[in-house]
Amino acid sequence: MALSERVYSMHYFKPERLVELTWLPGTQQMTDQDFREALSVFADAALQHRASRLVIDIREFKARPSAEVGAWRDKVILPKYEKAGVKKIAWIWPGMSAEEAGTGAGYQQRYFETRDQAIDWCVASS
Repeated sequence: MALSERVYSMHYFKPERLVELTWLPGTQQMTDQDFREALSVFADAALQHRASRLVIDIREFKARPSAEVGAWRDKVILPKYEKAGVKKIAWIWPGMSAEEAGTGAGYQQRYFETRDQAIDWCVASS
């Protein structure tokens, strides 16, 4: 039996209290439910580890979630980030402005071209 293509990988860096989510090309076949499940795992990891920093690499993200998923994310996932104590979210999304992407419930967000830039900003003192 062959396994299907992976849709994400996740890593935890304890000293930095950082959880990293990397979306993979297998996301092309994702349903809204698959996307919800993956975001739930990521948010639960943030809670479990009391992560203050999140890195989300969407360079290979191929899914097209519906608008309903965005509303669900705001209602279900963002409160978990707040409860975990997230202070910074770095998005690896080439082509987006490096300016601050905005703030959420007590956290900052920014877009970056590379993983190194995202990590550097996340672990820098606030």
